[in-house]
Amino acid sequence: MIKIVKEEYELEELSEVLLNFYAMMPYTKKDDAVELRINWESKWKKLIDAGVGAILALKKSGKIIGGIGMMFYPALEDDVMTCSETFWYVDEKERGEGLKLLLKAQKHAKELGAKRMSMVHLTHSMPDRLKGLYERLGFKEIETHYIKEI
Repeated sequence: MIKIVKEEYELEELSEVLLNFYAMMPYTKKDDAVELRINWESKWKKLIDAGVGAILALKKSGKIIGGIGMMFYPALEDDVMTCSETFWYVDEKERGEGLKLLLKAQKHAKELGAKRMSMVHLTHSMPDRLKGLYERLGFKEIETHYIKEI
C-alpha cells in the first residue's frame, strides 16, 4: 500500500527506514543518526505544511518499508512547475516494490500540478540499473552533480 505522509508519527516511522538510506551518503556520519533523524522530521513537517514538499510511504504488513520525497518549485530556467525527488529508498529486502512507489509519485506530482520530474541516484548505488530504469520510463540524463565539503 502506498500512502501520502501527513502525520508526525508517520514521519517518525519513515525516519527509521531512512537512516539506512542516509548511512549510504558519503557525508553522513553514523554518530549523527539521532540528530539527523530529528532534523529530518522537523524539516519535512515544515515542507509538507508549506505545500512545497510531499512524501509517499510504502507500507507492507502495516509497517513503512520505504518512501519517496518530493519537492515542488517553478524551474528557474523556464518557470515550469517541477517535482524533484529528494530521496527514494525501499528496504533492501523489498526493492521490487520501489517501481510502484516511483510510478505513484509521478502520478501524485502530476496531480499537484508538476509538468516535469527530476530523479537522482547515488553513483555507488546501482547506477547502471537505475540509469536503465529511468531511461525506460522516459527520463533523460541532463547533468551530473559533484559535492565537496568546504
